[in-house]
Amino acid sequence: MENIERQIRESVAKVIKVPAEKIDPDADLFKELGVDSLLGVEIFATLDKQFHIDIPENKLEKIKTLNDIIAVAKEKINAR
Repeated sequence: MENIERQIRESVAKVIKVPAEKIDPDADLFKELGVDSLLGVEIFATLDKQFHIDIPENKLEKIKTLNDIIAVAKEKINAR
């Protein structure tokens, strides 16, 4: 699973144009890292393409941090 965490971190970093190692996994992506709704959509589209996971809207609203994204992605991957 650490590989998935690394891949997700790198994918998010690429979308928001921040070095992966600079992303605090508990930082609020929207308030602290400047992610807006368009970048948010791009992040989730990238994860869908990369991991073939569709995150339902009710979960999207609750995602605030990189750790939140990782948890939801793992949940979806493990449910397969």
